[in-house]
Amino acid sequence: MAAKLQLDIGDLTSGLGKIKDKTDLAVRMLAEQGGQKLQDFARENRKWTDRTSHARQRLTGGVESIPVGYRIYLAHGVDYGIWLELAHEKRFSIIPQAIEYVGTFEIMPGFERLMERLGGK
Repeated sequence: MAAKLQLDIGDLTSGLGKIKDKTDLAVRMLAEQGGQKLQDFARENRKWTDRTSHARQRLTGGVESIPVGYRIYLAHGVDYGIWLELAHEKRFSIIPQAIEYVGTFEIMPGFERLMERLGGK
């Protein structure tokens, strides 16, 4: 007589779903922190003379959902922000510098640590 094996994978499926949700939440939180760090860096290290403080106050970093994950962004909130970035041979540009510095030294190391923790290394 052959022995029958019954396996209920309901708990496994539920557990995997919870892990996916927790991982997504952790990535989202890390992305939100990255957007805030971009914003803070850009506001503190802007190269232009702050006459009205509008350009500085309306530099905005954040995160948005996209189909394959999240997009971290940094943007000007004033209509003349494009000129601060591109005019005068880009002398007053701050966005590329913020992305390079914060991305290299804060955002990516944070994601690497998270991936190591999730991978169990």
